[in-house]
Amino acid sequence: MKQTTRVARRMMVASMMGLSALAVQAASCNEELLNQVTRESARSGSKGMAKALAPSQDVPAAAVSGLDPQTQLQAIAREASRRSAQVGAVKLLADAAAYDVDETRGAALPQVSVTGNVGPGATRATGIPLDSSLYASASVNVSGLLYDGGRLAQLTQWRRELAGAAKFSTQSAKEQVVLETISTALERNRYRQQAQVYQQYTRKMACLVDALQQIVAEDRGRASELLQVRKNQAQAELARDAALVQMRQTEIRLRKLIGDQAGLGDSISAPLSQTLDTGEVLRLMEQNSDFRQLRAQADASDRYADAVAASDKPQVSWVVSSSGGLRGSDNKSLTAQAGLSVSYSVFNGGSSQAAAAAAARRAESTRQQYAELVNNKSARVSEVHESAIASFDRARRFVDILKDSDKVRAATFQQWSQLGRRSLFDVMSAESDHFNLRIAYVNALHDGYQANAQLRSMGEGLSAWLGISAQ
Repeated sequence: MKQTTRVARRMMVASMMGLSALAVQAASCNEELLNQVTRESARSGSKGMAKALAPSQDVPAAAVSGLDPQTQLQAIAREASRRSAQVGAVKLLADAAAYDVDETRGAALPQVSVTGNVGPGATRATGIPLDSSLYASASVNVSGLLYDGGRLAQLTQWRRELAGAAKFSTQSAKEQVVLETISTALERNRYRQQAQVYQQYTRKMACLVDALQQIVAEDRGRASELLQVRKNQAQAELARDAALVQMRQTEIRLRKLIGDQAGLGDSISAPLSQTLDTGEVLRLMEQNSDFRQLRAQADASDRYADAVAASDKPQVSWVVSSSGGLRGSDNKSLTAQAGLSVSYSVFNGGSSQAAAAAAARRAESTRQQYAELVNNKSARVSEVHESAIASFDRARRFVDILKDSDKVRAATFQQWSQLGRRSLFDVMSAESDHFNLRIAYVNALHDGYQANAQLRSMGEGLSAWLGISAQ
């Protein structure tokens, strides 16, 4: 009986020592985790990251280190536009359209042509002997348009509108590349922050494993608790590795867009924390390159229809020409004339009317596309705006929830490690809930950033906002 009492007493002492060691180990682990959060936040240059990993504090504004966040966004947007083959190809088409304008405009200027002939020649007539000698001739023709019913002016304006549409097409292509680049950079930051949160969870489980190993060495009856913590540690490592894989895949896509750009911190999302009002976005939408391109295309179709209608009117030009010839050594000739040239199509089978009607239909079709685009974009703006507001609202609410969650998990751990009033399952559940809330907080923030980037793009455009639209 006394031996049994001594054994029980030793087990109780060992258990108390183990609980004390567990409490000390956990306190040391929590302090180490807090220091790690601080170091990672300093490296990233973002207090927002510190909030994602230590959300018991208030949500701060993004810190600025090195280049300010807006300048970082501007740098990657400019580099992506410069490297994009798609933007380069569309820009070449815009240059070609500008040359088309010069070609059409040049037709309104006086036209000068020179021709010349040289070679042997022969002349034979009845009663005259054959005359063969070297023959040379030259002629100069100068002409200019006097009146064409405005056809050439309308054609020039048609080309000019097409050139404007091509220019807006270049801006649209650049905007697509910029939006893709910024979205990819935000996703890279999302997965990087997720990986850091999971790393914190993994480290916390590792600390508990170390503490429980000391307890199990004294009390083998708690070996199942050690297995439970190791299982949670392995699950946290899997989640961390999955986030790292997604981060690396996103970095590959980002390098394809901007090359090996280093130093992009988590603070690049700070300029996208402000959500524009729907009215402001709809007002700026009128300056969006997609809308301006459609308007230019519709105007171009109208100008072409006017040019086709003008082709039915008389075409009047002035003409001055001179020609001269030399046969042999003494047979010379010289002629000159000046006058007006009038051309008028009496009947062309209705082709002009058909061409004008086709151009008018194209213009109307483009305007209907414009109206449809306005309706779709307006509805999409409302959807994205609602998504942004809801995402940031969730993030703010997560901060308050995480404060309570932090208190709950601390109290649960204390009651388990020091008082024995909670089970290890309660501790694991509290820890899992807390870190899952941190992940949800990170996702809510980045959902809001992505929505705001889309709002900027649907308004005046990210390129115009960053000041690179004219570059």
